[in-house]
Amino acid sequence: MSNPGRSATAAARPFGIRDKIGYLFGDFGNDFTFHLSTVFFLVFYTDIMGINAAHVGTLLLVARLLDAFTDVGMGRLIDVLRPTKNGRFRPWIGRMCVPVAVAGVMMFMPFVVDASYTVRVVYMTITYLLWGSVCYTSINIPYGSMAAAISDRPDHRASLSVFRALGGQLAFLFIASVLPPLVFVDNKIDVTRMTIAALLCGVAAVICYVICDVNVQERIVVVPNKEEKASFGKMLATVGRNRALLTLVGAALCFIVATQLTTATTSYLWKDWFREASYMSIAQIAASTPVLLFAGFATAVAMRWGKKEISVIGMASAGVISVVMWFLNIHSPIFFIALFFLMNIGIAVFNIVIWAILTDVLDYQEVMSGERDDGTIYAIYSWSRKLGQALAGFIAGQAVAAVGYSSEIAKAGGEQSASTLNGIYLLFLLVPGILFLVTAAILKFGYPLGRKQVQENYETLRARHAADPEVATAQ
Repeated sequence: MSNPGRSATAAARPFGIRDKIGYLFGDFGNDFTFHLSTVFFLVFYTDIMGINAAHVGTLLLVARLLDAFTDVGMGRLIDVLRPTKNGRFRPWIGRMCVPVAVAGVMMFMPFVVDASYTVRVVYMTITYLLWGSVCYTSINIPYGSMAAAISDRPDHRASLSVFRALGGQLAFLFIASVLPPLVFVDNKIDVTRMTIAALLCGVAAVICYVICDVNVQERIVVVPNKEEKASFGKMLATVGRNRALLTLVGAALCFIVATQLTTATTSYLWKDWFREASYMSIAQIAASTPVLLFAGFATAVAMRWGKKEISVIGMASAGVISVVMWFLNIHSPIFFIALFFLMNIGIAVFNIVIWAILTDVLDYQEVMSGERDDGTIYAIYSWSRKLGQALAGFIAGQAVAAVGYSSEIAKAGGEQSASTLNGIYLLFLLVPGILFLVTAAILKFGYPLGRKQVQENYETLRARHAADPEVATAQ
């Protein structure tokens, strides 16, 4: 099979800390609107806008089904368009940074809070789809695909994965720890403060995207050959035989459902189960700290022991601790936070290396097919994560409604029933814990790219490109 036109940029500077910091700020920007949505969207539309939780959950699921088309469409668009002087992926960050920030802010504007129920549902639907299925897709797919174009070396890609995880974690730390004291007043969201918080996140997102845009550089450029590029159907058939991608998608679905289910019920846990919304910030700091602690030596550990191998250990430990916490039925916030910190050590390991794992899957696709379909494959993986988020939101919305959560009681500042509180606690711990264990099992027994196979694929591709005089690879 012919080479897909892979080459190095002519004036590429050496890969270094500038690229890492720039890539960090890319996910920092992404997650200012993403985590704002995952942490506050459900509770904002139930407690402020008065929307039934089941209706919110249904929207989250429908939107992610729509993303099956917008994500893959965006990925394929990137793969077939000729790159600009700045590469294939980076230009999209500059084009879409303002639209995604504006759309993210619009989701939390209370313009129609006093309108009819139908108008409120329509506003919620339009703003959420505009943000997630259009604007966020148009910047996140190029950003995530770009890692494989910044460098082809496994250690460089592992370090980019670490810095991406740091960026996302810093945004989550801000959203989940700094914002709750700002937006919650007497265990209830204040609508004016929520508006201010959304505006702050939008401005911060644009600043972060700009920092990313001016600091990263694409070194590996793939120029599509229109005559030889596989048809979309043939490409999907090849991707469908990519065992590494399929098992990673399965693992990602379980992992994302677990983590997003926890995130979606966090506000309910602290304001209703513990009746201490102020502790939510402390808990989220505890959840974020393991990423910051592990980041310094994550690349060395991943290269020494293998990304798959340490991910299995991390997921298994997180699952066991989560299930144990549910059995203990904890009512002490401090004790809960201590165990929550331990649980998040395992989650942090997987979160840090997952993006490097994905670049291994991109290489595996090229080894199999000879085609470099980075945008499309990343889009498929990204959609699987979004589908997991939607399933979590749908499950959370339906389950919170099913256990008897009353938005009327919440708006009045009252206390939910005991059965409702027990249901929230179960949703926060037991269901995610089981899913973490399933994720570990999928990676252990299904995912084929252990440390040895990753190195063999890297050497295969280097030899293949070196044998083609028209192809050079940036170092």
